[in-house]
Amino acid sequence: MRYVPNLIPDKSKVLGHYFKGNIHKPKKVSSFQNVLRWIGGLFFMLIALSFLKHLILTLLFGLIGFMILPPGHNWLEKKFRFNLTTKIKSFSGVIIFLFSLPLLGHYDSLDKKEAQLLKFKIEQEEKLKAEFQKKEKIRKDSLIFFINESKKQVDIHKTVEAKRILNKASFFARLPEDKEKIVVEENNIAKVKAFDFVDSGQYKLAIPLLDTLISDDDDNAIFFYKRAVCYSKTGKIGEAVVDCKTAVKLGDTNAEKLHDKINPIKKRIAYYVTRCCDGTTSSSSGRGTCSHHGGVCNWSEPVYEEYRKYE
Repeated sequence: MRYVPNLIPDKSKVLGHYFKGNIHKPKKVSSFQNVLRWIGGLFFMLIALSFLKHLILTLLFGLIGFMILPPGHNWLEKKFRFNLTTKIKSFSGVIIFLFSLPLLGHYDSLDKKEAQLLKFKIEQEEKLKAEFQKKEKIRKDSLIFFINESKKQVDIHKTVEAKRILNKASFFARLPEDKEKIVVEENNIAKVKAFDFVDSGQYKLAIPLLDTLISDDDDNAIFFYKRAVCYSKTGKIGEAVVDCKTAVKLGDTNAEKLHDKINPIKKRIAYYVTRCCDGTTSSSSGRGTCSHHGGVCNWSEPVYEEYRKYE
């Protein structure tokens, strides 16, 4: 059985003030009040979301917003079976708000300290970055300066001084591309030094340098030609011929001339033939040879072939 409200007329009711119907039934409110509840509840919900970083504040302001919102209001009345009046909500909201004030101050202080630490960290990082960029610029400028100075010495064939200056540049070469620049300049110094040895007749000193240059760049015809010159001048004709052939294949015309000079074409007797008087030849050497060609004019005419000593 359940209570049926308004079953007894008001004039016949006993303890009429007690039987007031279902006190848990949601009461009707005006549209204006409903709008205010929604606005107030959403306002506190937004505040709660703004404090997601601090869970306790989020829960406190979220609870206030939940009580104010119509769905939350109705749920609380139905769940706990009591009439959530405006006084109760106001009193509860004030209590919760007052309780949150110390927390607001505490967390605000923490946020400010955290912001200051973050600002300090950013400033330090920017300072370190600026110092690094400044040092990096000095390093790059120094590297370029010494490389250029080394090039100037190479241009006037002062390879020893160029190498000394390039060693200073190596101190500032930290990146792979920097080290590649150093290698290029080292090869350039070695090339000029080797060529100077060749031009000055110091062929034995030039050969090791040319060996290194060729090992690093085996498509450079001039290196093979220069080494061929050194080999030819030091009596290593066979090695010189090999380098000349390689240089010729790579397109060096001077190497072809050197090859013809150190490995000229020669002639030698390959075999002998019988020359008939009419100009023909015969391999026969007995009676009747050249009988139909006017007879024999030379029984042992040599036939020559061309050859080179170093093939």
